[in-house]
This record gives sequence, structure tokens and C-alpha cells, in this order.
Amino acid sequence: METWAKYRGAAHPLRNLSMACVGAGEQEGQILPFSRRTLDVHALVFVSSGSGWLRYRGTSQVVTAPALIWIFPGVEHGYGPDAAGWREHWVLFTGTGARAFEEMGCFSRDAPLVPVSGALPVENFALLRSALEEGGPQGDLAASALVQQILVDAGRQGQRRTEDSEESVLTALREIACLPLNIGEQAARLGHTTQSLRTLVHKTTGVGPKEMVLAIRISRAQSLLAGTDHPVQRVAGMVGYEDGAYFSRLFTNKVGLSPSKFRLAHRRN
Repeated sequence: METWAKYRGAAHPLRNLSMACVGAGEQEGQILPFSRRTLDVHALVFVSSGSGWLRYRGTSQVVTAPALIWIFPGVEHGYGPDAAGWREHWVLFTGTGARAFEEMGCFSRDAPLVPVSGALPVENFALLRSALEEGGPQGDLAASALVQQILVDAGRQGQRRTEDSEESVLTALREIACLPLNIGEQAARLGHTTQSLRTLVHKTTGVGPKEMVLAIRISRAQSLLAGTDHPVQRVAGMVGYEDGAYFSRLFTNKVGLSPSKFRLAHRRN
């Protein structure tokens, strides 16, 4: 890979209304590290091979490719490869559009280092190089469009990681749904507060954890009633309810039939 770096002044219309690319480059090998640097613009560094370190807000982290490093204006930071070197692709950007990308979840100030789990296109950096070399408004616009595409591609990595984490919590909640636990106990089992569990479940399913758990319990109870000879009291216990009468009222309200009548209607002979 050829080492290159190009810089460009921020076009005022793009800086004030959208997104302006003010620099980009690619390099590899035993690159000199940054230490205690502070930028007045945003930066994205994609480390495509190798490993090294990141120091951000006084906290050190190990960087293992492929990985993204997000740098925010005004934040002291440093990063660099280990003795074997690494390959990096970087871009500097500024403008009101950067705030929109942050608010829409493309990147987070709380997650400056993001592991990359899928392919991240690097060919846009070569196109960005050409745009930065082009003069006039067309070059500014082309560079702006390319940096936004690079950010969208990179932002998907952070969103995928969040989605994977959320799905793992939902999977774990499904696994414990039929245990006799209240929502606070469920949240504690999953390493959440009651409120954070409510927020996560509602965000991903559109319902709260109580509604989700209830649906799982009722579905499991229907299967047990239709497919086994267990007494209603035992079915209640198997889906998390110690009080058989309460379970029967709840089941009847949700299904429209009492447990006994449901069994008669759906019994598998």
C-alpha cells in the first residue's frame, strides 16, 4: 500500500451546513505514534492489520485489527502500533453533519475503540484521495460525499455490535422467562438495572420486559397443556407462577379460554 496524506481547508458551506473533509491518508509499517494530541476536528482511523494501543481520556486500550478509532474534537489522546507496525486508513472531518451522525448512533464518545466484525470497504479512501486533489467546489463536494459514505460504513460496525449485545440480552431473558422471578430479579440476573432492561427490551421489541415474559410464559403453558397430562397447578409452576388460581385467571384473560378448556380444545390424542 502506498503511503499518502492529503489535507484541504473546510469549505464554509459544508462546514456550516453539512460535512467537510479536511484530510485523509493511508500508511503502514512502524508508524510514529501520537501522544497527548488534541484535535479541533473529528477523526476516524481504521486499523486494517496489526495491533497497537490507544490512550483516550486517560484510559489505555489494546487495539487489535480490524478496528476503528473514533477521535473527538478537544479530547486529548494518543495511539500507535506495536513494534511490528500496523496498516491504517484515516480521515479528518468537521461540520454540523458530524453532530447529526453522532446523534443518529454512527459513533459514540463512550466507545472510541470499536472492533470490526465485517468487511469495511477501503477503496473509498483511494477515491477520497482523488477528490482531495481536485480543486474547487466539485472537489469539496466529492470529498464530503465520500467521507459520509466512509462514516456510514464504519457506523454500521458500532450498530452491529450494539445489536449483537442487545440480542444476547434478549436471548438470556427468554431463557429465564419461566423462572419465578420478578422484573427486578430478572434484570439483576442479566446485569442490568430494571430501567435499563425496560429500555433495551422496548427498543428492540416494542414491548416491555413484563409483556415479553408474559407472552413467553403463556406460549409455554399452551404447549404444556396441549401436550402433557400435567395438572394445571404444575403447569403454572413450570412457567413461573406459584399461585395456580392467579395463573388460571391470567391465562383465561390472555387466551380467552381457561387452562382446562384450552386443554380440551387442543389436546393431542
